[in-house]
Amino acid sequence: MTTAPAPTVAPETVAAALFVGAFNSVFEDDPRMTIAVHLTTGSSLAVTGRLGDDYHMHFSPAEVSAALDWLTRAVAADGRTVIAVTADRDDEGESAHGWAWFIDTGDPLPASAASSLFPDHVELLGAEQPWVTLKGPQPLVDTSAEGLSATALSDDVKAVVTAHGEPERPAARHRFALRLDGTVTVHVDAADESAARDALEVIEYEDFDVDLRTRDGHVIGHITLGEADGAELVSVDGVPADEID
Repeated sequence: MTTAPAPTVAPETVAAALFVGAFNSVFEDDPRMTIAVHLTTGSSLAVTGRLGDDYHMHFSPAEVSAALDWLTRAVAADGRTVIAVTADRDDEGESAHGWAWFIDTGDPLPASAASSLFPDHVELLGAEQPWVTLKGPQPLVDTSAEGLSATALSDDVKAVVTAHGEPERPAARHRFALRLDGTVTVHVDAADESAARDALEVIEYEDFDVDLRTRDGHVIGHITLGEADGAELVSVDGVPADEID
C-alpha cells in the first residue's frame, strides 16, 4: 500500500499566519503600527492601524483583506517577498522601530538590506534582534477564532484573518500528477530565426524536471517539449511576432 504524501498547507493559511506572526512578534501597545508587503517586483502594499482604548490595534478590515491577498500570491509564487512592520513609539510618529523578514524563511533582513523599505527616522531592529523571527511558514500561527483570542487585534480584523486562513478545500488532500496538452515557450539566443529553430531541434522531445509554483500554490513538476517543426514564433527581442514586418 502506498502512503499518500503529507498534506500541503494552503497559501491562504500561510499568509494569514505570516500577518499575525509579524504583528505578534513586535506589538507592545504601540500607538500606531504599519504592516507592509514588499514584492520582489518592487510593488508594495501597506496597512496602518491605531491603538484603541481597548488596547487592541485597529486596522481597516478591507485593507487587511487586500494585504492577505497579496501575501497569498507571494507565498505561492514569490517567496522572497518581504513583510515589514513599523511601530511608532509615540503619537507624533517621531520615534519608530522597524523589522523586516523574508516570508519564505522568516529570517530578518539586515539593516543594510532593509533600510530602503523604511523612512529615515525608523530605527531598524531586525539585525539587532535576530531572535525576533517569523520562522518561515512552519510552525504556523493558529489563526482560528480560538487561536486569535489573546491576539491584540480588533474583532473585525480577527474575523477577516480567520476566514482567509481557512479557505474551502476538499476533505481529502493528496498530491495528484495530471498530464495535459499545453504550450511551452523556449527563449533561444541566436543570430536569426533559422538558427533558433535549429537550436530547438536539438532539444525536441526532451523531458525536463522543473519546480514551478503557480499563484494558487500548485506545482508544475515536469515538462516535455514537442516537435520543433511545430514551434510558433512568438516574439523577437520582446517584440510580438505579429508586430514585426
